Amino acid sequence: MLLQNLVRSDLPFVIYKNPHSGQIHIWQQNKSDLITTSNLKKDGFYFAPFDLDKHDIVLFPLKDSKRQSAFIRDLKIEKNDNISLSVVPPSRQEEDNYQKKVEKAIKIIKEGTLEKIVLSRKQKIDYKDFTPFNAFLKLLKKYEQSYVYLWSHPKVGQWMGATPEVLLSAKNTQVQTMALAGTLPVLSGQPVSWQIKEIKEQQYVTDYILKITQKYTSDFKVSPPQTVYQGNLAHIQSVITANIAQDKIADLVLDMHPTPAVCGLPSKKALKYIEEIEAYDRQYYTGFLGEKVKHKMGFYVNLRSMSLNKDYLEFYVGGGIVKDSQPEKEWTETIYKSKIILSVFS
Repeated sequence: MLLQNLVRSDLPFVIYKNPHSGQIHIWQQNKSDLITTSNLKKDGFYFAPFDLDKHDIVLFPLKDSKRQSAFIRDLKIEKNDNISLSVVPPSRQEEDNYQKKVEKAIKIIKEGTLEKIVLSRKQKIDYKDFTPFNAFLKLLKKYEQSYVYLWSHPKVGQWMGATPEVLLSAKNTQVQTMALAGTLPVLSGQPVSWQIKEIKEQQYVTDYILKITQKYTSDFKVSPPQTVYQGNLAHIQSVITANIAQDKIADLVLDMHPTPAVCGLPSKKALKYIEEIEAYDRQYYTGFLGEKVKHKMGFYVNLRSMSLNKDYLEFYVGGGIVKDSQPEKEWTETIYKSKIILSVFS
């Protein structure tokens, strides 16, 4: 009952689960004030946008928040746990429009302006019998290996997601991040076979993170790329570990964001073209979220996420475009990504 009441409250809160954890953690701000920041200096829970020039980072300060934890096994679903989504398949016009955007991105890349650009789209979904708490529990059950969250602020809105990607975690001076890119569906009984497009895409992300990390330290290691699984999707991942001065780690986070996994390469140029080509505001999709408390921090990239409105959801999905990309395949990738996460609510 505690969590159901929390969701119905008018106070800012976040409920989240770390990957491979049997616990959820709750932050509830003591007042409804909107507190924003441009840095990560204070202890608290941060919810950051994709474009830091368009939106502020929302902060739940530790000193103004109540924190609790609970075991997932002890959570109870309300009697009416059905969720009915009215998912209208994208129209042919939407398909054509997205493919034209991909074609434009490929042209820009081939002209030598960019090496990679990440394009996204959003899909409006009507619903009934939908409660954020029950939806959150369904994500918990499906994505045990992901960072699953429900975030709410009366002056900003509600967001929910299940992201596989760590932006950065740190304890004292020990830092870990990952280069995660490339996406393929996992088909029963069939091995995952990566093509040159996905391999290059992941290498772009690895090279970028290493370049940023080297500005702060020469003491780092990178693991060989390997296939990892998140639900019914597979990705290529390399893990980077480093030793960095404590007072520089927060700066590193902001320096890394947005990475080529969600933006492109070079990131500043890609950001400019994303605004032009996508022609909509991502807001907090592909931003990052997480907490900083004393000498520990953990931030995750806000992927596989949706914003919750009064009568509908807006689900966000995208993919990385390189010169070898094919518009039809890029569109298909967004379709199966959306189907996989929305199937959780069927």
